[in-house]
Amino acid sequence: MDGIDSELRYRVQVLDRALDVLDCFTFTERELSLAEIVRKTGLNKTTIKRILSNLTRRKYLHQDPGTKKYRLGLRLFELGGIVFSSFSLRKAADHYMEYFRDKTGATVLMGTVMEDQLVYIDKREGHSLIRISSEIGWRRPLNYGMLGMVLLAYRDTRYVKKILGAYPLKPYTRNSIIDEGQFFTRLEEIRKRGYVIEREEAVEGIIGIAAPIKDYTEKTVAALGIALPIGQDKTGDLFNALANELKKACENISSNMGFKKKDSHTR
Repeated sequence: MDGIDSELRYRVQVLDRALDVLDCFTFTERELSLAEIVRKTGLNKTTIKRILSNLTRRKYLHQDPGTKKYRLGLRLFELGGIVFSSFSLRKAADHYMEYFRDKTGATVLMGTVMEDQLVYIDKREGHSLIRISSEIGWRRPLNYGMLGMVLLAYRDTRYVKKILGAYPLKPYTRNSIIDEGQFFTRLEEIRKRGYVIEREEAVEGIIGIAAPIKDYTEKTVAALGIALPIGQDKTGDLFNALANELKKACENISSNMGFKKKDSHTR
């Protein structure tokens, strides 16, 4: 009885209710409206609005300005850094990131989509004199570089246009794609090949090779990329061979994440 009494004594009702709101979100229900949250929690609308306002202000939730729906916010991802070592995606990709770093001496990066932005979630520093200024937790526009293009390639056209409206294409280098038509053509090529090779489009002196990682829902949940410094000893054939090897590695990681590749004969 003492244990039960102690548990009740230290319960904070408003905190319990805030956690009930967060618990409403699942893998299959990633975005919820105010009415849906009211229905799922059984709390009144005024109480839920106050809780949502506080959680959104503290970035535990994010409200889409267009749909007005809520989804989990970046602050939860930041707190997740405490348990990053057990994060399944990083764990599944760890061996391959080490392998490509050791094989090429280049920097290896992994990124995902958070709040319509590219967020770097893992990195293996290369041995090149050219440093890649993208650290774990950093955010960039979702159309940026090799990882951004791969992540956008597997999204629908309406979503891509939304991103380009919020973050117009910029000339990071003289090779950057700044024409939307050419950008959509590039995304189509990525879907056909299963990888991207971008030549000095994000960083001068760097060629980026990246491929998608998918999970059991068949969605692209991350992109894995290699940032290679340009050198006279590197030919187009080498880049293509490396791209195919990276694509295969990402398929293996996807398999470990529960993704089941459809048979080519199925319709």
